[in-house]
Amino acid sequence: MSFSSFLIENGWDKDSQSVKYSKGNWNLTYDTSAWIEVGTIRNPRVFDVPVPEKDKEQWTLNLIVHLCEADDKIHSK
Repeated sequence: MSFSSFLIENGWDKDSQSVKYSKGNWNLTYDTSAWIEVGTIRNPRVFDVPVPEKDKEQWTLNLIVHLCEADDKIHSK
């Protein structure tokens, strides 16, 4: 299963006009290489993570969620 399919299966929505996924205020954008830009509505580029290798999809998704939740906590104070 591709990471894109894995994201959709885990509640992320795909923007049909670009290689972008969103879930609430969180955003993922594939850049032109093998990296994903992780961002939020308040911070469009929290971190870059590599596109996961096979069998690392859940680990990568957990990292993305952790990064987005941390950004949410920073901005909720």
